[in-house]
Amino acid sequence: MSKSQKTALTKLFFSLCASAAVLLPEVAFAAPWDSTATQILGIFTGGLTRTFAIIAVIASGIAAIAGKLSWDWTIKIVVGIVLIFGSASIVDYVIAGASA
Repeated sequence: MSKSQKTALTKLFFSLCASAAVLLPEVAFAAPWDSTATQILGIFTGGLTRTFAIIAVIASGIAAIAGKLSWDWTIKIVVGIVLIFGSASIVDYVIAGASA
């Protein structure tokens, strides 16, 4: 058996295993995307991200005191923080406006 045939058989085997796993009732009716999306949201709005945002604002303040403030970067930092941490409120507002 050649190497390409072994590779093809291996891919077929793993594809069949993945298909069989999806057909299991526990997996098929579970909502793995919900928990994954919640974890990603937690990463973007969690404590570590909040700490980085605070450090970025502090760095902007120090740059302002030193006279080296770039307003372009400061505006980008502030807008980014507003969008990241206000995203849930923004989406809720849009959904409420669309359903009214």
